[in-house]
Amino acid sequence: MIHLIITAANISENYNARKDLYIQSIESALKYSYLFDSYTILECASKQEDYLDHYNVHYSKVQNIYPEKGLNEMQHLKSFIEQADFRDNDAIIKLSGRYLLEDNSFFNKVKILIERFDSIFKDDSDIYVGRGYHTFLYCMKKSRFLDTINSLNFSKDNMNPIEWGVKDFLSTKEKNYEVARLGIVAHQGATGEKVFRS
Repeated sequence: MIHLIITAANISENYNARKDLYIQSIESALKYSYLFDSYTILECASKQEDYLDHYNVHYSKVQNIYPEKGLNEMQHLKSFIEQADFRDNDAIIKLSGRYLLEDNSFFNKVKILIERFDSIFKDDSDIYVGRGYHTFLYCMKKSRFLDTINSLNFSKDNMNPIEWGVKDFLSTKEKNYEVARLGIVAHQGATGEKVFRS
């Protein structure tokens, strides 16, 4: 089975701009619901968001204690995945909310490749220096997902981007596939002002 998790962190700073992008991101993914078996919005900051009521939403109880935001997100993902009714061999696609799918190319790749591979990522050299993997859209089987999270350095003084740790760990593993394109519009910054495509 294939499960989609869309992460969200509704905070007060630039709330309305962020909310609008989250809605667009969720809707852009749900257009392709025929390509996955379940979806969950994983809210990582707020205790309640009325606008999420008509989606399948899980409010994480994990605290955001790390300066490196990626470590916080991985802790939320780990907590949710461990309590969800996913099998070890199920595929989990993770999409960062506020990032908009342009097409279904990544979902199609997952459908084709997931029987032969345990993880599917895009190298980040299209935007950065290539030391990491993009962590705004990727896929891993549950067991590989948890192993990857557990390999990271969870300490408050670790300010290295998780993208580096994820690539360092997965590049040594068999059954890891690198795609050439994700088909996504990435919105970064407090209001999503930095826009790029991957």
